[in-house]
Amino acid sequence: MKRYASILFLTLTLTVSAWAQWSSNPAVNLPLADNNNGSDQVQPKLVPFGKTGGYVSWFDANPDSPPPIGYDVYYQSLTEKGVERFAHDGIQVADLSNSSTEDYGLDVDAQGNALLAFLDTRENSNQQVTAAKMGINGKPLWGKLGIQLTSDSNFHAAPKIAATTDGGIIVAWTSNSNVVAQKLNKQGQPQWGAGVVFTETNYNYSLADLHAADNGSVIISWVRNQGFGSNAILVANKISTSGTLLWGANNLDIFTVGSLQFGNFPYFVPDGSGGAVFDWYTNGPTLQVFAQHILANGTPAFPAGGVAVSTNNNNVRVSPSAAYRASTSEVFVFWTEEDSNQVFNGVYGQKLNSTGTAEWGPTGLVLVPLGVDQQDFVTAVQTGSGALVFWVDVVGFGNSTIQAASLNDDGSIACSQFAVSSTPSNKSRLAAATVASAAALVWEDDRIGNNGIYAQNVNPNCTLGLP
Repeated sequence: MKRYASILFLTLTLTVSAWAQWSSNPAVNLPLADNNNGSDQVQPKLVPFGKTGGYVSWFDANPDSPPPIGYDVYYQSLTEKGVERFAHDGIQVADLSNSSTEDYGLDVDAQGNALLAFLDTRENSNQQVTAAKMGINGKPLWGKLGIQLTSDSNFHAAPKIAATTDGGIIVAWTSNSNVVAQKLNKQGQPQWGAGVVFTETNYNYSLADLHAADNGSVIISWVRNQGFGSNAILVANKISTSGTLLWGANNLDIFTVGSLQFGNFPYFVPDGSGGAVFDWYTNGPTLQVFAQHILANGTPAFPAGGVAVSTNNNNVRVSPSAAYRASTSEVFVFWTEEDSNQVFNGVYGQKLNSTGTAEWGPTGLVLVPLGVDQQDFVTAVQTGSGALVFWVDVVGFGNSTIQAASLNDDGSIACSQFAVSSTPSNKSRLAAATVASAAALVWEDDRIGNNGIYAQNVNPNCTLGLP
């Protein structure tokens, strides 16, 4: 069986190898879904697996697809050279009738299977939560409909999925004002009864993020508020392989002073040792970016409430992206810096040591000075001894490019600003990951007249294409 799977996998790779690979030209990039019949291909996610490539997923509302018409779930497998393992435009995971999209989940298990969690309309008029396991050959391993985790009249939102180190799979989602987590075995069978439910009287809980941790556990985070206009804070806990709350029954408040921007559900970064790095920005008392490192036992490595990345009170800052360097327990944070009127924008960065002390000066490093261009979707990955940073430079509507820079550990410039995608168009929703020793980036791009999904690699020396 293993020999047959290997032959099939190699055949798929050779069959599509002539179609595409990483581009060395920032004006070209690699199209993964570029159907220009008016379809909308949106919300890409990217996960690497080992040194052999990664998976990309997205939603596709193709008007020429068979009924029902809606935002369908697709995915594609890429080799480390940027070759599509499946047919161009990807494989459909679920044919849905969703008229809009929400956040969803993508991960990969130890066998290289893609795991997806999404809102589903195929078995109930009310959106339900479904998990799908897709094999390396593109076949559904949990049946055509996957595993439906809910079947009720509750409001469901933003499911996430994570493969644990003990071979299990955790799916979490928002259900009314609660957050629910459920463990599945490799066959997709629920292991935690009705699930682990996070709830609090008179409070709304909304899932933010979910990642595997150590010893088969997961770390889960959510936003807690009392309704529109109330302060919203970030809360987290760690769930053991058996469903026990490892960070206490009262959960762990990541911060208590200030409030998240309405509709902001921050992601976090696992530290690889059972803990996680959280970054967020508050909208009160001012727009400010913070970071916190929670160790495996739930102890904050930084001062309580997190540390601000800058002491500049004349400007404000939003939309951070953090990267973690495990060998030194250092956190890199990059964000959009704005003047007090939020007219001029730039890209700034900061490095925090293992105790949260700022090492790139009290106000951080300036990558892009404040200017009239809008700097959006700042996204960072840790590479070498430093970090690689991407962002969308918006000159005006229909005229955006993706730029990047590489920083050394001491804040010096390893590679000054360079273009990753230079074709003027609307670009958004960047997602980045490290694949082998390089970085890969996916995003929405309307260069064909409607949104498509594009990808690009960046080598350690900041060149594009095959080394």
